[in-house]
Amino acid sequence: MNDRCKELGGYLFEPTDRPEATHVAAGVRRLRRRGPYYTGVTDEESEGRFYFYNSKRPVSNIRWRWFQPDNWWNEDCVEIWRTGFNDRHCGKSGKYICEVPA
Repeated sequence: MNDRCKELGGYLFEPTDRPEATHVAAGVRRLRRRGPYYTGVTDEESEGRFYFYNSKRPVSNIRWRWFQPDNWWNEDCVEIWRTGFNDRHCGKSGKYICEVPA
């Protein structure tokens, strides 16, 4: 996923503030496509301490879905659904959102 974003000159989406995350979540809702979209947020280095995969900055302002993150069966990647963010297994296939700097 991130390799494909790099090919495009970017990286996996890093929601740096709540308005930006809300805006992208609204876009996901408008797409009306099934399934979540991977983001550039992970906690694979230290469980429960989420950071941006690309910039390594800590994440503190995510609007999680109900009862998330739950680390069910060791979930380390973060996806965005229409209703908020959720932790997910990194190895599952899926859609993703790339962010390309202007």
